[in-house]
Amino acid sequence: MSKNDWQSLLEVYDRLEAEMIKSALEAQGIRAEIFQGTVGTLYPATFGPIGKVDVCVAPNDWGAAQAWLQNYQNQTLPQVDEQQSDSDQ
Repeated sequence: MSKNDWQSLLEVYDRLEAEMIKSALEAQGIRAEIFQGTVGTLYPATFGPIGKVDVCVAPNDWGAAQAWLQNYQNQTLPQVDEQQSDSDQ
């Protein structure tokens, strides 16, 4: 899919943060992609237009992505119990 096929969910100015958000969305079954201008990938900037990274989601996942983002921003995401996670493996 091209960038035009995705809907922008969030703009951040840190590639690592964008990658973590993308991974968290995908862990919820939400298809996500990140887009950054070429200059921003060549010169590590975390400000202004060259540092902008778009976190985008597939249109069919828009509602679930917005709900996840609201919980993320309000710091109300469910906590994973480490002991339970270890026993699942």
